Amino acid sequence: MKNWILVSAAITLAACGGTDGQPDTEAPSNTLTTPSETLQTQSMQTEGLMTQTFAIINTAGVEIGDVTVADQAAGGVLLNLDVTAIPQGTHAIHFHTNGTCDLPNFSSAEGHYDPMAVNHGFDSTAPNPHAGDMRNFDAPVSGVVQTQVLNERVSLSDREGFAPLFDADNTALIIHASADDYVSQPTGAAGGRIACAVIAP
Repeated sequence: MKNWILVSAAITLAACGGTDGQPDTEAPSNTLTTPSETLQTQSMQTEGLMTQTFAIINTAGVEIGDVTVADQAAGGVLLNLDVTAIPQGTHAIHFHTNGTCDLPNFSSAEGHYDPMAVNHGFDSTAPNPHAGDMRNFDAPVSGVVQTQVLNERVSLSDREGFAPLFDADNTALIIHASADDYVSQPTGAAGGRIACAVIAP
């Protein structure tokens, strides 16, 4: 009888994880990702993609901020816009054909970047929109704008299937005085040009 009790106690202790009364903990998983492995993965994902920052000037030639343009792994580019002294309200923003920002009205940038010769605007009759067309952004009463804008049709690194921003003439980023109505041809009735950045290597 005593022998049976001793055997039973030993089995109970083993089931509880040892003689200290604490349950066994599982061994760490071998699939955990270390910080260095995470950085390597991120590096592989961004290999061949470009990110570049460009100064933005107003019609007086004064630098009012910058825009960082980053190729996206899934295609297109993401703009991080950081500017000041933008009038309160909704504003259009487009890539334009020539990479120049001649004062006072930036007309040297010419029209919207449109290498496929399609219609302007997201709501116009297909085919559309221009490669340089983007969604409007809003400026607060402070005039300080820090926002992101996505363009799914262009690329800095000249990837197949995307219009290259660094073409023979380069391009310009233009901020307009008014909102783009996404329909009117060929400009979206976006008003005058109030800020410009040369998009060039």
